[in-house]
Amino acid sequence: MKLDASTALVVIDVQNAIDDARWEGKNNPDYISRVQDLLSIWRGRGWPVFHVKHNSKDPDSPYHAGGEGNDFKDQAAPRPGEIVIEKETNCAFINTGLGSMLRMEGADKLLVCGVVTQHSVDATVRHAASLGFETYLMSDACTATPVTDANGVLREAADVHAMVLGILGGEYCLVMSMQDIFAAI
Repeated sequence: MKLDASTALVVIDVQNAIDDARWEGKNNPDYISRVQDLLSIWRGRGWPVFHVKHNSKDPDSPYHAGGEGNDFKDQAAPRPGEIVIEKETNCAFINTGLGSMLRMEGADKLLVCGVVTQHSVDATVRHAASLGFETYLMSDACTATPVTDANGVLREAADVHAMVLGILGGEYCLVMSMQDIFAAI
């Protein structure tokens, strides 16, 4: 596996909303530093960077369009020339031009990072694989939140994160860490 200029970095929903109290208990507090590292690498090489922004229609959502939580986190904000994809569902491909824009940029491989592992990251990775993109998921540049399962048991964010990575890895993507990135570029 070799990452190169045909590999687009897709940064999902790294917005202020993730710091809302309803998302307490996130795992991997260093995810934002890893996102910054990836942005630095991709920007330094002039490789394609795509920022995905969730615009919820729900006025009670911290991601509600126009609300303070809707803004990108300063640490991962788009720079001029970087493409911003705005979405209203979990999947970054649904009702957006992401697939076409990736192809126009010459990207046939995706490196996905962002929030929330079990929501938008999962949905986007699955869809990317279904569209034929060679897809990589950054385990340490994502974060999950606690989930109460169907039996009423609260699952810690670290367990949710590990489970989603286990489900996606091998079937829909290759799960990577920052160390793997350095070996692949």
